[in-house]
Amino acid sequence: MTIKFLRSKIVEVEPKPDGSLAVSWRLTDDLLKAEVELTVQPPELEILEASAKLERFLPQGGQDAADIIEKIEGVSIGQGLRKIVRGLVGGPDGCPLLAEAVLECCNAVILHFTRPGIELGEGITDPDEMLAGIRAMVQTNPRLVRSCISFQDDSPIMKGLNL
Repeated sequence: MTIKFLRSKIVEVEPKPDGSLAVSWRLTDDLLKAEVELTVQPPELEILEASAKLERFLPQGGQDAADIIEKIEGVSIGQGLRKIVRGLVGGPDGCPLLAEAVLECCNAVILHFTRPGIELGEGITDPDEMLAGIRAMVQTNPRLVRSCISFQDDSPIMKGLNL
């Protein structure tokens, strides 16, 4: 006997005219159909609105998805996000599937902002020009400051930026 299983997952980030981002996450497979919609406001990357809909064979906590997902409204995408989301949306009283969906949405938002800079940087071969480009990226995205060892106060990238 052959068992077939098909799963499709998509995450999209669309800029809205008001400057916010519409983030949608959809998962469809033979057992489950799930949707999560977020509205994220730059530059703090605060989650302004959140909604979820789960259909078919619901996972643990899935029957309360619309209520559970609202707990992340007001959370900003940044340090400690995994722990915050798993505490608010996952856990014994939550829905682990929703927690993972929210985290995938947040990763897509981060990629939305970082991908263009990465693509530009790949074409630069001059080390001084590359350093200048990275410094410009840090100035336009202050959340990078002290986010990893590359952006610590004493790193070569940060020298002279006075942020």
